[in-house]
Amino acid sequence: MGMVAMEKGAVVSRTYKDTLFRRLFGDERNKINALSLYNALGGSCDNPNELTFTTIEGVIYMGRKNDVSFLVDGELILWEHQSTVNPNMPLRGLIHLAQLYNKYLDLYGLSEYSSRRLALPSPHYYVFYAGPAEVEDRFELRLSQSFTHDASDSCAEMVATVINVNEGHSREILGACEALAGYAHFVALARAYAHTHSRSEAVDLAVRQCMREGVLVDFFAENRAEVIDLFLTEWDEEKYRDLLRREAEEDGYAAGEAEGRKEGRNEGRNEVRSEFLNKAVSQVREGRLTAGDAAGIFGFTQQEILSLLEG
Repeated sequence: MGMVAMEKGAVVSRTYKDTLFRRLFGDERNKINALSLYNALGGSCDNPNELTFTTIEGVIYMGRKNDVSFLVDGELILWEHQSTVNPNMPLRGLIHLAQLYNKYLDLYGLSEYSSRRLALPSPHYYVFYAGPAEVEDRFELRLSQSFTHDASDSCAEMVATVINVNEGHSREILGACEALAGYAHFVALARAYAHTHSRSEAVDLAVRQCMREGVLVDFFAENRAEVIDLFLTEWDEEKYRDLLRREAEEDGYAAGEAEGRKEGRNEGRNEVRSEFLNKAVSQVREGRLTAGDAAGIFGFTQQEILSLLEG
């Protein structure tokens, strides 16, 4: 079957907030980057026109169905970018894969009820980790690791291959994909500058240094302001998600703690929650996000954000 657009002529609404990773590897204008990374992972394709992005509709930033997915050479490729190690990525991948296969059937007018065996593109699922924690260069997460009973006779499995793309790791893959190496270098610079500068200054300095060093020059020249905005929003998401994880961990021990200590902890949480709610409202006021998108990004209800906007 020839590769054709999954939306079959439809205009895909880009109301979601992009990530820097998606912009580098999931944008039609940067298809050559996706092809380079695909080949670095073991693929063999010379023509970027043979690669067709598959976008799921109705995606917002935090609720995105997948960062990058495409069809190429009889394969269905799913890529996710993560700044934290998430053991539930195989479950996310399974959900994404089912949605993409459903779209594939619709696209070609196929039915799962057919008496003939359907020819389907084989799936490959990679998670690219670029967070601060030290993890090995490559490892697998399996859906069966989450099963509550013995999985030896399970009818389902989903494997997420996690690749550590921080500088100094996965040298063979980064060496074979210039765009991924540039991305890793930029992230490392931004995090280093953030130790002594504000986050916005850190990202701007990282962009400037990359351009001086000849790293992703064309990309940064065309997208500089947007890159800064995208990366700052990613940091906001990462920080807030870390807060939610810490809360969940602390709540597990809360029952055995003194009431006064618990009240102090709750007061601190409320202060941080208020900070992020104000940040979400600010993003909407400045026109960077819709109220719905901001609610998804920062973990509030849309009504909470609208109430502050109207107040």
